[in-house]
Amino acid sequence: MEGPLSGVRVVELAMWVAGPSTAAVLADWGAAVIKLEDPDGGDPIRGMTTRAMGDSEARVRPPYELDNRNKRSVAVDLRRTEGLEFAMKLIERADVFVTNLRSDALSRMKLDYASLSARNPRLVYAALNGYGHRGPERDRPAFDYAAAWARSGLMATIAEPGEAPPAQRPGMIDHAAGLGLAGAISAALFQRERTGRGCEVRISLFAMGLWMNATDLTIGLISGRAPVPESRLEPTNPLWNRYRCRDDRWLYFVMPQADRHWPDFCAALGREDWKSDPRFSDSTARRQNNRALAEEIAAIIAARPLSEWGSILDRNNLIWAPVQTDAEVLDDPQAHAIGAFVALENASTPGARVVASPVEFDNRAATSYAAAPDLGQHTEEVALEMGLSWEQIASLKSAGILG
Repeated sequence: MEGPLSGVRVVELAMWVAGPSTAAVLADWGAAVIKLEDPDGGDPIRGMTTRAMGDSEARVRPPYELDNRNKRSVAVDLRRTEGLEFAMKLIERADVFVTNLRSDALSRMKLDYASLSARNPRLVYAALNGYGHRGPERDRPAFDYAAAWARSGLMATIAEPGEAPPAQRPGMIDHAAGLGLAGAISAALFQRERTGRGCEVRISLFAMGLWMNATDLTIGLISGRAPVPESRLEPTNPLWNRYRCRDDRWLYFVMPQADRHWPDFCAALGREDWKSDPRFSDSTARRQNNRALAEEIAAIIAARPLSEWGSILDRNNLIWAPVQTDAEVLDDPQAHAIGAFVALENASTPGARVVASPVEFDNRAATSYAAAPDLGQHTEEVALEMGLSWEQIASLKSAGILG
């Protein structure tokens, strides 16, 4: 794909979601990405399949397609000396190396930053791990569920008081970390234009979780009182809360400047009398009587279906959104208007689409992506580009070094 990173060569040695999503974003922005995989099965996320709706016998792999579009796959056994040297030569030609392997494994293979930068001083080395690259837990294994969602405070703070903490959905913070690391890589490439040298760029799932929870954590750091879970039945600001409609659909009001929106809110709900009610006269009074107001709002919202509330709330310029299911999001006309879902070229499933990465350049939305590659689909092609002969390639493949 053409984009601001066209001409940038990326080698990815990563698995699951966060590392591959970083390289997928770089590919969306125009970089040429080669994914290194073990010939014995490749990226383990390849095994996460589900049934296709149109064919009960067909198995599809949405997570792999999402984070590996626009890439080429090279199958190489890095446990073998010849395979590791093949990878080294590929990295010597690269601008960027992306990995989410643990640092002890990378050091054993001489794929750490010091080793690779000695061979390629212009290399931007991008490393992502669970808990950070310093401290006693730098090599602790992790997924975003644990390191980012549970450990960062997000999981506990979002819970209703007294209720079990809510689970996240797959890859939520992995994808945020991948986008953040892609941006950092771009900054490092810009720095290289001025200095002539690459550098090491690091991010962790734990740090990303802390960043996503930064507002609450900063309140605790500065005030000395960390926020605690807040009940929807007693919200500090009842105009910043969720309510159930008559059809069991939910809507979410988000009006942190409650006094500004209060007159329009009263008009929308048909309660002009609230404007003169001393219990609700300003934000302080409403906070002191929050349970009573939340109960009254809930009763009014419950009298109409969501479909009726939408036009009423919009007509009164209120800030709100429907709480949508995934199925509803897939049909959301605004999602389609911004090009959120992009077709895969040559996908094994006809009509397959994936979610687009959220950044646009020059008001150009992607119209299609290349489908994620089969394991080792481009091994021979890349080896030829590196100058190997067909005889050399055949020898390496017969030895199981290339796949």
